[in-house]
Amino acid sequence: MPNSRPYPFDHRLVITARGRVTRADVENAFDQHKDAVYRFAWTMSSSPAAAEDITQEVFLTVLRDQVRFDPTRGSLRAFLLGIARNLALKRWRDEHRWDTLDDDRFVAQPFDLERGEIGELVSRAIRTLPPLQREVVILAEYEELSLEQIGRAVEAEVGTVKSRLHRARQNLRRMLAPVASLVR
Repeated sequence: MPNSRPYPFDHRLVITARGRVTRADVENAFDQHKDAVYRFAWTMSSSPAAAEDITQEVFLTVLRDQVRFDPTRGSLRAFLLGIARNLALKRWRDEHRWDTLDDDRFVAQPFDLERGEIGELVSRAIRTLPPLQREVVILAEYEELSLEQIGRAVEAEVGTVKSRLHRARQNLRRMLAPVASLVR
């Protein structure tokens, strides 16, 4: 379930950000949000090693670059997931220099049921989505962020988030159609 109330740490980060973000503040944020950041990074990258690197870099960025968090724009978790998103996309662009992030032309194909359990098929289907669709599905379905929070995290308008989420869900329905017929 999403936690809509601000964490006690959220306010402290804002106050210290006016001067300097301390190591203790970042450690507190790490303790509270590392699992959400890692889950997001792992699902975006499909690599435990890359997810660990991205997670570490998120918190180092806050400490090293004195990144300022504004609680009026959303939760600290959404803010940290936004940093993770930017790092994951940067990594993806570096590794897939000639591939496009454009998700409009992606057309999903159904999965073969003989190749896995339902949970694994769903995970594989999500990992198959283009990065821009994948990130909004992860943030909406797994991290349970609102459309507005997702928009702030991915630096996109709510309408864009809705469009990406709609296309992602359509593609997931197409890929998982054979699974849906078994579950009914």
